[in-house]
Amino acid sequence: MAKKIRTIPLIIFMLEALLRRLPQNHLKRGDIEEELSRRWAGFRGEQSLDYYVEGLLGRGQYVVFHDLRLPISDEKFFQINTLILTSSYFIILERKNMLGELFFDPNQLERKLDDKVDIFPNPILQAENQQYFLTALLEKHAVPRLPNTSFVVITNPKSIIKPNPNYPAVSQKVIRPPNIRSKLEMVSNKYSNPVLDKKDIQRITRLLLKLHTPAWPNVERFGITEDELLPGMYCDECKQLSIKRKGKSWVCEICDRKDKSALRNALIDYVLLVGSKITNSKFRKFVGISSVHVASKILKSLNLLYKGDRRHRKYELKLDNLQKQRGDLAEKD
Repeated sequence: MAKKIRTIPLIIFMLEALLRRLPQNHLKRGDIEEELSRRWAGFRGEQSLDYYVEGLLGRGQYVVFHDLRLPISDEKFFQINTLILTSSYFIILERKNMLGELFFDPNQLERKLDDKVDIFPNPILQAENQQYFLTALLEKHAVPRLPNTSFVVITNPKSIIKPNPNYPAVSQKVIRPPNIRSKLEMVSNKYSNPVLDKKDIQRITRLLLKLHTPAWPNVERFGITEDELLPGMYCDECKQLSIKRKGKSWVCEICDRKDKSALRNALIDYVLLVGSKITNSKFRKFVGISSVHVASKILKSLNLLYKGDRRHRKYELKLDNLQKQRGDLAEKD
């Protein structure tokens, strides 16, 4: 069964929010669009991996976790694309969605594409390091030591895996998604003796979900300042920041459609691109409201935690809470 499902990465939402709020002729727009395309391709590669993993879930012995980020120390973490846990062993799958000719050696991965060679860290070593860190973490929490292994799954069907006879780990550990089933059967035959019982697995599941610490992606590398972001409310129909406040409603000036989610969506954009603290002044500037009184009334209606008084008041926005809202924020004021 799947204990932690894969979700769309936060960085994708950040990049989409950035594109919504940049002028069409902005110099960095092309770079951001290219990054977004690459991120979506990576996520679709992960989904293709999940398709083959989910085919195993009818067999009760497998517990699957996607996208775990677990602590090495208070400030350092390691990430696992897919973890498959059984009573006898665990397997880590490290996904790579790379295009081109891929040549692995013990120190690095060489990718040749369009007559250009790029060098990347060796993902076989990355996955083996994840095995080491996870084993250490489980032992720290008094979990019996489990046999374990890992595989690198190349999900891009157009890539070419070049053989390396001097590095046998390539043929043993670098696979395509359809090979997952046969590799699991091989590992199951090798490690057939149970180490954990049902309560152990339940305890490990609770532990991993508790220790999982999502990262907050960084889009600062694009060098976009807050002043460059366009204000307003975005209309999903017109693909414009064309929604304005009319009475107690949010209405698109182009298609005249009312959108109860417009305020929530704008606040989500703010959290993704600016931060979790917002003042009356910043709220007015970001959503395009001129009245201090109206902005104050709206912010108070949201029942947000805040610090400070009057013009020094800072409200706290929580992304999870905003994402759970059903679009009724504009009706409460």
